Amino acid sequence: MRRLLLILAVVGVLAAPISAQASTTIVRFPFDTTFPLCNGDTIHVSGPLLAVFSETSTRSGGEVLAYHFQPQGVTGVDLVTGTVFHATGLTRDLIVNSPPGGSNETFVNRFHIQATGGAESYIVSELFHVTVTPDGTVTAFFDNFASTC
Repeated sequence: MRRLLLILAVVGVLAAPISAQASTTIVRFPFDTTFPLCNGDTIHVSGPLLAVFSETSTRSGGEVLAYHFQPQGVTGVDLVTGTVFHATGLTRDLIVNSPPGGSNETFVNRFHIQATGGAESYIVSELFHVTVTPDGTVTAFFDNFASTC
């Protein structure tokens, strides 16, 4: 009887699907940059960004990569007028690779530099998507980028 139970257990383990593997890394790192605003003034923006990176292997042999960036207490100042800005928003990228070699990527960026005191805010908005078949054919492509004040 023990031998039968052992054989059934081994057969059960061998017949079970291979489980997916996953890992996630969370990092906070400094963000510091200077760039021109729409009115020609220069703004200096700095503070910590939260970054989350995750990778998942699927049971079928595919791979899912996800990236997420979000400002956490990032502020800026107009170097000409002294106007204070607060950074908000989120940047997210999702990549799915299939076992035969095809892939999908969708990138969304909604980054806002919100002005205080009635000044103009700076908003970056982008949506990007591409689908590639295993033979390398691009079957879908979309990229819409805009920055507004």
